Amino acid sequence: MTTVIRTSEPADLLSLVPHLAECTPRESLVLVPFAARRTLGAMRVDLPRASPDGGGDLAEYAATVVGMLCRVQEATRVAVVVYTDSPYRDPDGRIARASLVQEVIRRADECGLELVDALCVAADGWGAYLEPDGPFAGRPLSDIRPDDFEFDDDRPIDVSRAQSDGCELPPSDLAERELVARELSRMSLRLGDATLPAVIEHAIEEEADDLPPRALALLIHLLDRPALRDVALTQWCGGYDEGVATQAWQLAWSRGDVALPDGPLRLAGEGPRPKARRLERALELAKRLASCAPRAHRAGPLVAAAWLSWALGRSTHAAHFTGLVRELDPDHGLADILTTMLAAGHLPEWVFDRPVPRGRARRAKRRGRR
Repeated sequence: MTTVIRTSEPADLLSLVPHLAECTPRESLVLVPFAARRTLGAMRVDLPRASPDGGGDLAEYAATVVGMLCRVQEATRVAVVVYTDSPYRDPDGRIARASLVQEVIRRADECGLELVDALCVAADGWGAYLEPDGPFAGRPLSDIRPDDFEFDDDRPIDVSRAQSDGCELPPSDLAERELVARELSRMSLRLGDATLPAVIEHAIEEEADDLPPRALALLIHLLDRPALRDVALTQWCGGYDEGVATQAWQLAWSRGDVALPDGPLRLAGEGPRPKARRLERALELAKRLASCAPRAHRAGPLVAAAWLSWALGRSTHAAHFTGLVRELDPDHGLADILTTMLAAGHLPEWVFDRPVPRGRARRAKRRGRR
C-alpha cells in the first residue's frame, strides 16, 4: 500500500497506518518509510518483551529493525508508531515504551533518516513521544479513524483485523475429506510430466472453493513432494516461464547435474517483486488444500501457506503455519529453513523494493471533529 501523505495532524497518520500495514497492529512497532511525502508501505515487527533494565537488548532490537528499514529503496524519512495493549502512561508517568522509541529514533538518526513523527497508540489513548506533555498527549482513540480514507487502487482490505488474524483454515466437511483421501490414493504426478506447469498455473486461475475432490487431491499430492512443491512456489511467485525453468533445473539436478540455477532463487526471496495477487490466490489455495488434506499429507499445503505468507511479508502468519507443520513433522526441511529465517528477521528482497508510487489516498471529511 502506498500513498501521498497530505495530513496536518498525527491522528491522520495513525488513521492511515492500518491501510499501510493491512491490519490494525497489536503489541507492535510500525516503521513507515517515506520518500519525500510519499509513503513506501509499512514495516511491522512484534514489540520486544518489556524489561526495566533491557537497555542493551533495546539497542540491539532498534539496530535490527532500523537496519531492515534502511534496505527500503528511496526511503529518506520515517515515522515511528508503537501499538501496545498497555496504558498510555507507565507507572513512572512516561509514555509506554518510551525507552524503546528513543533507541529507534537514535538509530534512525545515525542512519540519516529524517524523523516524521513518533507516536504511541495504547489501550486508553494515543499521543506523541516528541511532546509528551503537549497537545497530543493521551488523546482519545476515537480520533483514529481508518474509515476516513479511500484509495485509488480499490484494494479491499479489512483494516480492523489484527496482524495475527486470517490464519484460519477454511471449513471442510468429513465427506469431502474422505473423497480427497480416496482420490489421493490414485495420484501419480511426476516431476518430468510435461503438464506440470500447466497444472500449477491452472490451480490459481480457478476459485479454490470450486475445485472438485480430484483436483484438490492432485494439488495436495503436488505440494506434498518437495521437488514438485518448489516448482509450484517458484511459478506462483515468478510466473509460468520461471516454473518451466525450475522444473527443468530440478530434473537435471535429479539426474546428477549440480549446476546452480540461472535465475533468481525464489524460495530464498531473490528476484523482482512478484504480483501480490498471484501470491494471494496461491495462499488461499494452499489453505484450502490444508483444510481438506488427510493428516499424513497436510504438511505440504501448510508449508506452502507458510512460505507464501512469508513471501507476502506476513511473518506472523508464516510463523503460525510453520508451527503447524512442525507439529506434524518436526524434521520438515522447508519448515526448518523458514523457522531459521523468521528467527533471524530475514525477509524476501522484494519486500524492500518499493518504487516511489503515483497513487493517492483521498481523506473523507471528518465528522464530529473538535
